[in-house]
Amino acid sequence: MSEQSPEQKRRLPPIAIVGIILAALCGISLYIRIALPYDQIFVNDWVWFRETDAYYYMRNIETLVHNFPHFNSFDPYMLFPGGAGVLARPFFAWLVAGIIRLVSWGVPTLHTMEAVAAYMPAILGTLTLIPVYFIGKELFNRWVGVISAALVVILPGELLHRSLLGFTDHHVAEVLFSTVGILFLIMAIKRAREREISFGHLLSRDWSTITKPLVYTLLAGVFLGIYLLSWQGGLLFIFIIFAYLVIQFIVDHLRHKSSDYLCIVGTPLFLIAFLMLLPVLGKSGLDTVYRVALPVAIVLPIVLSIISRLMAGRALKPVYYPLTLLGLVGIGLAVLHAINPSLFQYMLSQFSIFAPGGAMLTVLEVQPLLFPGGEFTLRIAWANFTTSFFISFISFAMLIYVAIKGKSADKILFLVWSIIMLMAVLGQRRFGYYYTINAALLTGYFSWKMLDIAGLGKLLAKSKEVVGAVKKFKKKQKKTREKAKPKTFMQPRGAWARVIVVGIIIFFVVFFPNIRQAKTLASMPNAIMNEGWYSSSLWLRDNSPEPFGDPDFYYELYPARADFEYPETAYGVMSWWDYGYFIMHISHRIPNANPGQAGAVEAGKFFTAQSESSANERADKLGTKYVMIDYAMATPAKFYAMAEWAGSNASEFYEIYYLQTEDDWQMMYLFYPAYYNSTVVRLYNFDGKAVVPTESIVISYEESEYEGEKYKMITSVESFSSYEDAQAYLASQTSGNYRIVGTSPFDSPVPLEELNSYELIHQSGATTSTTTVKIFEYLSSSES
Repeated sequence: MSEQSPEQKRRLPPIAIVGIILAALCGISLYIRIALPYDQIFVNDWVWFRETDAYYYMRNIETLVHNFPHFNSFDPYMLFPGGAGVLARPFFAWLVAGIIRLVSWGVPTLHTMEAVAAYMPAILGTLTLIPVYFIGKELFNRWVGVISAALVVILPGELLHRSLLGFTDHHVAEVLFSTVGILFLIMAIKRAREREISFGHLLSRDWSTITKPLVYTLLAGVFLGIYLLSWQGGLLFIFIIFAYLVIQFIVDHLRHKSSDYLCIVGTPLFLIAFLMLLPVLGKSGLDTVYRVALPVAIVLPIVLSIISRLMAGRALKPVYYPLTLLGLVGIGLAVLHAINPSLFQYMLSQFSIFAPGGAMLTVLEVQPLLFPGGEFTLRIAWANFTTSFFISFISFAMLIYVAIKGKSADKILFLVWSIIMLMAVLGQRRFGYYYTINAALLTGYFSWKMLDIAGLGKLLAKSKEVVGAVKKFKKKQKKTREKAKPKTFMQPRGAWARVIVVGIIIFFVVFFPNIRQAKTLASMPNAIMNEGWYSSSLWLRDNSPEPFGDPDFYYELYPARADFEYPETAYGVMSWWDYGYFIMHISHRIPNANPGQAGAVEAGKFFTAQSESSANERADKLGTKYVMIDYAMATPAKFYAMAEWAGSNASEFYEIYYLQTEDDWQMMYLFYPAYYNSTVVRLYNFDGKAVVPTESIVISYEESEYEGEKYKMITSVESFSSYEDAQAYLASQTSGNYRIVGTSPFDSPVPLEELNSYELIHQSGATTSTTTVKIFEYLSSSES
């Protein structure tokens, strides 16, 4: 064994350098995710979560902490009337509740539970760096892994947002567990392919050959199972792996390669995940899809392997293999449609994640990445990925070439995973939290290739030669005292200069655009919770009757839905669905609508109802006792969504008009009588009191079109001191477009009657304050 030189002894091994870099990246990640948003989450003695679903999880985590490890499959506090099923996939709540019980002594306080839960997304988001690094290392090299991990820290989109302090939801857990699962699947496929494992190795118990691939397969199956236990939409990754196996089977068959390794890896992978998921599968339509999809996925590799062997044994043309598979898929779908048409349609509907529509598009996170609001823009893509969005397409082209040329099964898996995730994020911007991983790895690969072209790869490979050259040069200099440096040392010096220049360019192209945006996102004010909602929710808890009589009933385990009966004391609290979980977790009361969109249609119809009798009819039907409204609900910020869910359109209540000024066209909202007659506006804007307008405005307008878009241009404005005069003027017009409008949500141009069935009992601030929440008590017809 050769003795190491002093220069070699002083050099840190690459693994140590990588460890130091990853530790530093974890520290930076925690600083961004915890320190920057800290004051927005921990406010006085309160914990203000960053997302509505966090309050859903806190409700379930509280129950788990009090009854660990048992949880409710039905929760009467979730929705009134009827309640709702909860925690169909309980792993994330189990994880948080388990940690709370570990770190607390005795019965933890609510603040302790909320504090631990608030930290979880930041910790899980930081842990995601580790599998990202190893995926980059497995597919390419350790430096691709390092660059990719660094990008995950600062990419300023959905993943960063959902892994910030206080965003206590399963999303970041989904990313962590799915990424770890993909990592072990890549390792299993890679080792199995390298060792060319076959059924013969299994039969002969050649453990030295098959142990590593099987261990990685086991781990991949376990983490796929954990992932499926964390999110109901986990069919997405089943589809990704399913699609990869089919593609890889076809590729191997066309190249006359054995595909035994795919069967050995694929079948146990899905079997382990299915066995882990089976205990929590219910009878819902989605769970029925799981009961069909996972067994099919378990059997699929075996079937594909048998068909491949049979066709190869009969020397049939390889091209017949994909055609045979296509035919079998068609026959299978036809049989499913004949046996169970509803299940067939439900399965097809799961692909709507790639192209959502209807009222779901009123949910911001469901909108398409490039077409939010129906118009093409790169704004959202840039906000999520900056330059990585564009660089990833270059990397796709490079990797497709590498995969075809190198016949690499692991890189084909990475490509299939990345392409399907790209399709998902293009369909719904919310899937940016998944695609961040792919974009980081694709950009990391591109960055490394540029550095490699500059000469970094050769320099790292020849590092030992450089050290040797320096040692020889020193000896030679001692003897000859020549000033010239040896040629072997000058060449790396010039190459390092090129690498440094390229490195600087990569920093400013790849990293720099993300740094400021990541800091801005992490430091943004809490857009979900404010003092108005928090204090009003607490007020409702302290000043309204317990729906079940005993306040401790909130923490109990409940019987199944079929065996549960609400007492006569139970009631609902009407608000828009965005706020249902606030009412449930903070107030310990039962919402009439919640962020699962349950009750959204009825809530939309209640708030847009044009008469008191119509609103009362819905309130009676839903068992409503209190109504909570904020500024956004009574103004265009959220009113449009209520109209959409009610089956109407915002244009029936208000529209945007343009008025020509001396310098330009001024855009403005103008509100129609239907807007002022809606229940939400009459309650919030006017406290349910009678209104006699002091001014009514009539406009005339023309419609024009520009670049395919229609615009309403105001041509005249007439003001009247009474609504009756405005009506008379409107009736006298025989041609043209005329409407009675209001210019402010808080100044009605039409008379409004008093709402006798509703009494204002709480107001958190001024009516025109954007954080003000009002609570009304609904009085029955006899009480009013």
